[in-house]
Amino acid sequence: MRLLIIGFGFIGKELVKALRGKIRLLREIDRDFMVVGAADSKGYIFDAGGLDVDGLSAINRLSEHQGYRAGGSASELINEDLCNVIVEATPTNIKDGEPGLTHIRLALSRGIHVVTPNKGPLVLAFRELTSIAERNSCDLLYEGTVAGAIPIFSLARECLRGDKIIRLSGILNGTTNYILSRMFFEETSFDIALKEAQEKGIAERDPSYDVDGVDAACKVVILANALMKRNAKIGDVERVGIRGVTQEAISLAKKANYAIKLIGTIDRRLEVAPKLVPINHPLCVHGTLNAIHIEMDLAGEITLVGYGAGKETVSAVLNDLITVLKRRSKQKH
Repeated sequence: MRLLIIGFGFIGKELVKALRGKIRLLREIDRDFMVVGAADSKGYIFDAGGLDVDGLSAINRLSEHQGYRAGGSASELINEDLCNVIVEATPTNIKDGEPGLTHIRLALSRGIHVVTPNKGPLVLAFRELTSIAERNSCDLLYEGTVAGAIPIFSLARECLRGDKIIRLSGILNGTTNYILSRMFFEETSFDIALKEAQEKGIAERDPSYDVDGVDAACKVVILANALMKRNAKIGDVERVGIRGVTQEAISLAKKANYAIKLIGTIDRRLEVAPKLVPINHPLCVHGTLNAIHIEMDLAGEITLVGYGAGKETVSAVLNDLITVLKRRSKQKH
């Protein structure tokens, strides 16, 4: 398999480092596996014989590479069928999904497999993209879009095939969980906890995407569509963020053995809102942890807990890539 990495921000760079460490494992599955290209918003590097992953992992920006072609685009490489799997890791854009949506649409329509941690295209066009993938016998895998390294889609796909998911709920955003945890344990105000999160790099300068529940709502849409066969859009999610959660409310909840958490819920309705969670409930995790609680007809209840952003997302991307390689090497034999 010939891999093209699109997007050379945090995830793209961390993925290259992970590939460098795991190259032997990947080549045990597919001895012809190589990274043939990497693209950012201003150009790309490409080598049909395979790029040196050690060299690639040592650079900070693609333009530092001597083979960098400024002005070239990832779409050119996809159009010329120079790869057969892409990792699409450009920044999430939930307004129009671009540029990721164009890359994914184009790749799938040309029979190229796609692995992506990019939420935007899946929030906006889940059904369209999955049907293009089906039509062209392609893999479209997106474990990294929800809850980082927590293998929610893989678990449902591989281990719970006979189960019907009745209800899903979860803490799907690490930033808000960090803020609420600081308020719970340290009795910090919302404003101070948010400022702290920004200083630590847990929250963005403009934190509204997280604290107003937009990020969690995106994940609710992807979970609902992928695991419960809905055709949900972001506007279908009833959404309340955490700006209105006071220290007084948290203290009162704590006295009654509850914590206030921002919970995404999928049952008859789709919702993201602050909820009272009993402190001994498996969903009641703290800090930047994420948790997903699944209720099923046969297996009963399962809770998955893990880190939902940053480096951990690379684990999900790498495992999706391994899934593609394994499926395709089976077909060869």
